[in-house]
Amino acid sequence: MIKVFPDEKILAKNLALEILKELQKKNRLVLGCPGGRSLKKTYYYLGILSHSLNISLNNLIIIMMDEYAMKKNSTFYLVDKNNHYSCVRFCNNVIKKLLNYKKNNSNSLKKENIYFPTVEKPQNYDLLIKKLGGIDIFLLASGSTDGHVAFNNADSKLNQKTHITRLSIKTRSDNMKTFPKFNKISEVPKYGLTVGLHTISSLSKKAILVMTGKEKEYALKKLLFKKKFIISWPSSIIYKCKKAKIYIDKEASVNL
Repeated sequence: MIKVFPDEKILAKNLALEILKELQKKNRLVLGCPGGRSLKKTYYYLGILSHSLNISLNNLIIIMMDEYAMKKNSTFYLVDKNNHYSCVRFCNNVIKKLLNYKKNNSNSLKKENIYFPTVEKPQNYDLLIKKLGGIDIFLLASGSTDGHVAFNNADSKLNQKTHITRLSIKTRSDNMKTFPKFNKISEVPKYGLTVGLHTISSLSKKAILVMTGKEKEYALKKLLFKKKFIISWPSSIIYKCKKAKIYIDKEASVNL
């Protein structure tokens, strides 16, 4: 279940190749993707390697995990997609751009194949994923200090589908590192629209949790110490997933 790589670069290359091989085999792949730093190198190599190996991303479908939300007069709405911290912006400006390295209209990841949940009817996202046949590979990342996965924190429930949640202080603090233009924690939105723990565990056919670098050392220790799903550490949902894998590098595991 656990695989240790010499460094983040080798991990990202191998993971990208694993995804591309699965895409070639199936000819259509539904990939669950987090925003943020943890999988950025994997997205980079997905673009580079798909180009060098001449693998089309035309039939790749991306399921994004979350987006920040705001609340006004008891009504929730998503943040402006042009904001520096928007997950939609990250997807368009980082993920899509990296994956479409040197591609043309015939072999590129299509805009219409990228999905986000809607704030009006979050639960419909799970229905959409089911309609797509489930998520072939769900890439997961863990919060450094509280083990959050997507925007699920210690207050989340195992049976939750896609929903709106209040973000914990620790989650918001971690996200200041993901989006360094935040100057203070009060600038980080207090709510998020997110896939639920049930979405992740029940709708994924394979799940891979990626943890790299010294920053993830504490989170990795907590995860490996528990060895099973514990609601207080949401990324431990990996233990509830089918064909679950944990990919780490030596830097994250140096003191284990």
